[in-house]
Amino acid sequence: MKQILTTLAIGGLLCCASTRAQDTKTPSPDRVSLFQVPLQCPAAPQIGCGSRAKPMLLELERDSSVSEAWLNRAGTKIAVVWKPESKAKARRSVATKLRKQEATEIKGKPRDETITEFLSGNGWYRGAEVDRLSEEEAGIIAARLVQRVEAKTTLPKEKAEALQHALADALKKRFTDDKTKQDQNALLKSEDGLQQVAGQYLDKDQIPILKEAIAGGLRPLPNGK
Repeated sequence: MKQILTTLAIGGLLCCASTRAQDTKTPSPDRVSLFQVPLQCPAAPQIGCGSRAKPMLLELERDSSVSEAWLNRAGTKIAVVWKPESKAKARRSVATKLRKQEATEIKGKPRDETITEFLSGNGWYRGAEVDRLSEEEAGIIAARLVQRVEAKTTLPKEKAEALQHALADALKKRFTDDKTKQDQNALLKSEDGLQQVAGQYLDKDQIPILKEAIAGGLRPLPNGK
């Protein structure tokens, strides 16, 4: 299971390595403002929370003075790229709104370091692209839940892997698709719903074990599980 978690983490790093680099027009540093933000994922603290960051980034880009808005992989920084014609007053207005969402503007030497990171094109996500982080989060959580189940019952390797895939798929929909979000919440909380998701991989007496694993929360427990 530890190997699965490691593979997920490495896969996430590789899939996002050139996210910003795909944008062919690199903005000049004076058109970029940087902010420290608390958008780490509680269930996977090593990455940003896509479901929390997505509405913020999309709202920023709806502002007439903003050209692009990006989140770094760790969920600790947002980069706002201003339109060339944006005025100082409009920029201050956006910065004020961000401060109300617990963002702090990065200045001085930390800004110089962060602007270099941003302009390098590695590990930054724009708008809906943060769904990739949500998908990675779903995989991490699914692996964690299967690990908890395996601690209390025996699962053949192929069934454990298939169960993890099924749970990850359900969690992806919950995190990224607003139309199915509520259905997925109910699906993972009810025993009938769990039977629907995991019934072909678990025996009837193992479904309550999965339910207990989910009831323990999606975040890591004190024992790391």
